[in-house]
This record gives sequence, C-alpha cells and structure tokens, in this order.
Amino acid sequence: MSSQGLRDFRPKVHFTPRKGWINDPNGLTYIDGKYHIFAQHYPYDTVWGPMHWYHAVSRDLLHWEHLPIALSPDELGFIFSGSAVLDRENTSGFGSGDKPPLVAIYTAHGEHEQQCIAWSTDYVHFTKYEGNPVIPNTKLPDFRDPKLFVHPEGGWGLAIAAGDRICFYRSRDLREWHKTGEFGPEGNHSEGVWECPDLFPMSYGGETVWVLLVSMGANRKNHGARTQYFLGRFDGERFICERPFDAPEFIDAGYDNYAAVTFSGTPQPLLLGWAANHVYAGAFPTGEYCCCFTSARTLSLMETPLGGLRLAATPAADPYGAERPYAGALPGEVFCLWARGRGAASICLENEAGQVLRFGVSEGNEVYLDRSRAGARGFHADFASDWYSRMSAPRFFDGPWELELRFDRSVAEIYGDGGSRVLTAVVFPDSPYVSVTAEGNVSLTIRGEAEA
Repeated sequence: MSSQGLRDFRPKVHFTPRKGWINDPNGLTYIDGKYHIFAQHYPYDTVWGPMHWYHAVSRDLLHWEHLPIALSPDELGFIFSGSAVLDRENTSGFGSGDKPPLVAIYTAHGEHEQQCIAWSTDYVHFTKYEGNPVIPNTKLPDFRDPKLFVHPEGGWGLAIAAGDRICFYRSRDLREWHKTGEFGPEGNHSEGVWECPDLFPMSYGGETVWVLLVSMGANRKNHGARTQYFLGRFDGERFICERPFDAPEFIDAGYDNYAAVTFSGTPQPLLLGWAANHVYAGAFPTGEYCCCFTSARTLSLMETPLGGLRLAATPAADPYGAERPYAGALPGEVFCLWARGRGAASICLENEAGQVLRFGVSEGNEVYLDRSRAGARGFHADFASDWYSRMSAPRFFDGPWELELRFDRSVAEIYGDGGSRVLTAVVFPDSPYVSVTAEGNVSLTIRGEAEA
C-alpha cells in the first residue's frame, strides 16, 4: 500500500519493482519461453541513487517472478544501462557444457563511462569479466547504454550513445570490439543528450528496413525526455537514414515513455519502455516503490495516407475478457475501453471526487490526452503545469478512427488507428474512476480484467 500517496497507485498489469526506484529497462532477452527483464534500480530508496540491475522473468509479460539483483556497483562505478544476448554458439567462451551463456554488456559509470560485460550460465547469477572494461573511455563525458544486436554479416554489433551521436562497434566474441562508424549529429533530430539506442531490422514489402531508436534527454522542446526513431539502412558499419520525416518522430506522443528498447530473441520486435519522465518521476506519490514500465508492445511498419511509412505499436499481452457495449459503469481499475468514431470527440473518465481524465480526437484531427484534472498534481510543479498536462499528435489517417485506452490504476495508454499513434501518461486520481461519458459521434465498448 502506498505510504506517501492518498492510496495504492501500484499498477496491476504493468511491471513495478517490489520496492525502491526503477528506471530504464535493460538486458531484455527472451530465452526458452521466458522473458527476462533487467532495469536500472536503486534498492535503498524511492529516488534515483547508485544504480544496480534489477532482474525479473515472466512467461506472459503480465505476471513476474522477482529474482536477485543481477549486478551491483563496483570499483569501476555504478551499473548504468545496457543490454544482453543469449550467446547460443558460445562465441564468447563463457559457456559451460551445453548451456549457452547469457552475456550482458553495460556502462560502468565512474570517473569515466566505460563498457563492461558480465555473463551467466544459469541466467540468474552473473560473473563480471576480469578484463573489464571491454571498451574503455577516458575522453567522452557521455558514452553509455550499449545495445547489442546480431550483426548482418556475422558476429555481434553494438550501438552506443555518445553525447550527440550514436557510435557503432563490431565483435566476433563479445570481448574485443572495434568501432565501425557513427550516426549524427546532423539530420532531423530532437534536442537533448542522446541515450539508450537500439538498432534492429524489420521486413516491409519484401525489403529490410532498419529502425534506429534514440532516447533524447530532458529538454523543454521535448516536453521532458522522449524516444525518437529513424528509418533507413545499416550497411554493416553505420546507420543511414533514408526516410527522413518532416519533424522529429517519437515512438510515443505521450510524455511518459522513455528509454524504450526491444527484446533480443523474439520473432518480432517487442518494445518495453520506462513509464515516467525524468523531469518529475522522482516525486511520484507511490510509497514504497517509484516508477513502472509501459506495457510490452509488438512493433510493425505501417504505410499511412498522411504520414507515409511509420512505426506502429500494439499491446503484446491481453489481460482482458470479452468485449461488450459500455453500459455506464467501469469494471474496476484495470480495463480496456474502445472508442470508435468520426470527427471530433471527447471521452471522459470521472471519479467520485470530480476528477476527469479526458482523451479523444480534436477538431484538428489530432489524438489527444488531457490529464489537467485527472488527479493529484501538487507533488511536482512541472507535472502540475499546463506544459505537461495535455499531450497530442496529428493522426496519419482521415475519416473514421479507433482509440483503444488501456488503463491500469495509474497508467493510461492510448493506441490510435491500429497503433500508428500511441500516447502514454501516468495519473494519480484520488479515488478510482467510476464512469465514462462521451461527446461527439462516438461509440464505446469495454473489456474488464479477465479472471487469472
């Protein structure tokens, strides 16, 4: 139960730590039917502190088994963000018998930011490599968040954020690395220190399109911190953006999805992000824990009439029962509300205290979410400001629309037009929302949480 807020705000189907602070998801890996997640974690307080790696596993992305802390700070520094791969061919030599090693690469944040590795053959207990750091650094102030990927020409590739660009490296054994190229800082990108990159291929129309994700650090133009994406190709040494957008394009038009990266080992790209914003996350009124993750999302490429080729995201797990017409009462605090309409419309969730979470489609054909009256706001001045209260983005379609609102106690996620637009926002209503009203040409259906 929350010890700081008015009530328990812990989501039920979004991942949270048992206690303490959590931020960026790290080391996301799918192995033998289990999803492994690691995360930036401070176990001794509900604010950011010396970073460790949290560890949990799940078979359905909804129910989680919490495991011992995987990595703790050492003489090289705090354990900052990174990634992991299952080294099935034991290229690293860390394997034991017929058990391939899970190899993690992370940033050691000390006097300098340097890249280190650790491995595990039971996928729970990790051993740090005695030869760390494997990519030393004494010059760059920002050099972090290594993301592993299978290199298209064999071996392993690595993307590292370096201030205002992404650096690419290659290795045959995950121990010895050499730099191959860079992307940035030129081009149409958002402001902020570049962080938490990801690079992966997707198939579209018989071709391979490479997607580069870059989390752009906190600044006012970004409304805090947000994750941008680029579409192009990877020539084995560097990423080339071949499909520039008119303006920076984010994976999420909401303000509470940062440091999002994909799992290794899944047949389709599966994304998980931090459902918070560095600007105000440390003040959340959530008691013994602070912050959660977004829902896991399956990614696809979608050709849109108003936006061309775009990245779309849809929920990967479904905790809900059968769909039925909305009849005037919400089925608890975990539900999926479908709104289907044409033209401008406003849908409002309201609680007994008169607090309202509003979303819909504007006269200007934008998907929007307004949390200005949705619940507690006084815990942080920026969270309470008009600047962070309303979020919106233009649709990539004309005509009829569909919005899917997934709500989980204190997390709202909107998937619009097949996931071509997504908005994520946290809210802290004083009491549960109990009713929904709609204005405009719109129909509502609802699904409640299914029986476990």
